[in-house]
Amino acid sequence: MEIKKLLLCEGKTFAWREGDLHTNFGLVKGEDIKQGKVKSNKDKEFIVLEPNFNDLTAFMKRGPQMPLAKDIAIILYYSGIDKDSIVLDAGSGSGLLTCSLARIAKKVISYEVKESNHKLAKKNVEKFGLKNVELKLKDIYQGIDEKDLDVITLDLPEPWQVLEHAKKALKLGGTLVTYLPSIKQVDQLVKEAKQNGFLVSKTLEVLEREWLVKENIIRPSHDMYGHTAFLTFLRKI
Repeated sequence: MEIKKLLLCEGKTFAWREGDLHTNFGLVKGEDIKQGKVKSNKDKEFIVLEPNFNDLTAFMKRGPQMPLAKDIAIILYYSGIDKDSIVLDAGSGSGLLTCSLARIAKKVISYEVKESNHKLAKKNVEKFGLKNVELKLKDIYQGIDEKDLDVITLDLPEPWQVLEHAKKALKLGGTLVTYLPSIKQVDQLVKEAKQNGFLVSKTLEVLEREWLVKENIIRPSHDMYGHTAFLTFLRKI
């Protein structure tokens, strides 16, 4: 059942679907849950919000490690996707990147070689109600069915195995994005990409540090999202 509202109380977030909400801060009656503020039977105040896409990702079913928002945002920007783009994403994993791409692109095709991940991604895509996603249980190392693609994203250990297939599948000027944890993997990718006639646009990593802004406290957080992956952007020429 879909999440209809989020209720925030003392730093904790609760998802409400229907009926009464039972929490350690007391019971909130379903009939009282409307946009704004509401109190529980223990006189605790809850802030009620409409959940957006980012909110709902916190309640996704997890499987393999998912890319973080900081990396997804950079992929969306530098890949150049828009409402007319046809995108191929491999591998699907839990489906977070697939869903993020589908909110912007015209259509997203997602390949996943592992059946359990394929089923998990399908459940998450359905939860977001996305109708422009086609999920395939397929090994992209063996080839790409589609042609005239605008963007291909690869979260795979050996993306250089896809270069020949990607060159045939992408439009001229199309973008290939790879997500790799090791710089040695990036080095091999870049060398082989140049040999296969790709333009290497850039390789980067994204570091995210939150700041604490409270009464009498303004400072960087002691925790930060450091290295997760190197993002490499290639163009078909």
